[in-house]
Amino acid sequence: MEDIIKTNRLKLRQVSSADLEDLFDYASQPTVAAAAGFDCCQTFEQAKRFMKDLAVPETWVLELISSQRVIGNICLFTTSNALGEPDLRKRLLGYALNQDYWNLGYMTEALQGVAVWATQKKVKEIGAVVSIDNIASQRVLEKNQFVMQSAFKAPLGTELKLQPVIYYQKNVTEVF
Repeated sequence: MEDIIKTNRLKLRQVSSADLEDLFDYASQPTVAAAAGFDCCQTFEQAKRFMKDLAVPETWVLELISSQRVIGNICLFTTSNALGEPDLRKRLLGYALNQDYWNLGYMTEALQGVAVWATQKKVKEIGAVVSIDNIASQRVLEKNQFVMQSAFKAPLGTELKLQPVIYYQKNVTEVF
């Protein structure tokens, strides 16, 4: 069973079938899908496939404690070393948030909780690739002490079109 992470306003937990309507609510928002790099869900069938994609280790939905509504998700992906072997000390971050909840501090709070969890699991570094145009995501990372490492062009989105991005990194060994 996946770990549950609790913050002041959120419970980060594994996705369940009861979350389908809430997932569809934010996964059908074109701005959210584009920023997070997934196909915008136009049907509940597509949302079910999206839900299946979220049912993997180190992926949590963000549930508002006050309403028990799912408003987003956050994921840590295992990276590989130069030999192609999993590097369990490093992760790559991804997240999406219902646009109705933007600029309210929810993703900043969720990322703080995930950083504490990562420290407990002996993760040393978390990296994130963000579009140069996604200022809100850059602010979330910077509020969580992620440091810009480099800017380059990388394939983003479902079409994997080369776009200018920024790579951020955080050393999580001294998070709290």
